[in-house]
Amino acid sequence: MEELQTNLSAIDVIIDYLLECSGKMLRPRLVYLSALLYPHESEKVIDISVAVELIHMASLLHDDVIDRADCRRGRESVNHRWGNQASVLTGDYLFAAAFNLINRYPLAQVMDSITSTIQTMCTGEMKQMSMNSNLGITEEDYYDKTYRKTACLFASSCRVGALVAEAPPEQVMILERFGLNLGYAYQVIDDVLDFTADAEKLGKPAGNDLTQGNITLPVILALKDQEKGIKLRNLLDNGRSSADKMPAVVNILWECGALEKSIIQSRKFLKKALNNLQQLPASPARQALKDTALYLMDSYNQRLMDGKQGEGRLQSGNA
Repeated sequence: MEELQTNLSAIDVIIDYLLECSGKMLRPRLVYLSALLYPHESEKVIDISVAVELIHMASLLHDDVIDRADCRRGRESVNHRWGNQASVLTGDYLFAAAFNLINRYPLAQVMDSITSTIQTMCTGEMKQMSMNSNLGITEEDYYDKTYRKTACLFASSCRVGALVAEAPPEQVMILERFGLNLGYAYQVIDDVLDFTADAEKLGKPAGNDLTQGNITLPVILALKDQEKGIKLRNLLDNGRSSADKMPAVVNILWECGALEKSIIQSRKFLKKALNNLQQLPASPARQALKDTALYLMDSYNQRLMDGKQGEGRLQSGNA
């Protein structure tokens, strides 16, 4: 990506490494498809889409430093390979590059939306740190954290896409709600996959969140179970699970129905997102947004089916 080249090998090699495995590019796709619903300037939309992805990439770099992560997307994390200082500075550089792209245009509402979203994401990381290893957190705590860390950027991606294309205000709000609900669906099913997916396909060790003390929805639901909740607590040491205890933890999550309930909750959010889209005029772009949402969740559900722990346990059902 030309905008990211610095002519300094120390940072260019890291950026090239990041671009080699850039993930699903879901957030910029939401920006682009939301703008596609209306007449728009293609170059402007593309630049804002790129800016949103750079912000996402920067946040992942910073998150990996905070979490002391060894891998990201199945490869060695930047902080593990080049160190924390290089990782943080590269993240800062990506944030700056994103703002440079946005500043090419007089888009005050877009800048306001993106900057407030970054602030929200920072508070989400702080909230996760404050709740680390706390087995007393509630579903409300979980959803608030999920909004701040994940769903808010999904919502903002759809919002800024609509704003760039000067969509009617009521339709901007509809698209924002679509992104919000899709973000919740995405995070909940991702938290299920952390326990059920094959580690190689997941790109990180199975149960990685719980080994770091990150208490997610399946665990919160399981702890409510009168019998299994006690067994689960006994397996956790100061709110964390060791890797050798993870198979027993996952068995409990299946046996008490916590994983099934989480999957159902994800599908409820997806259904809300699709209902949001129905409020917009029919068009190829609206269908593309629907197809993107369904493809994303279908691919995640397929990974659930492929997980060894989930074989034979998932019930069929569609959102």
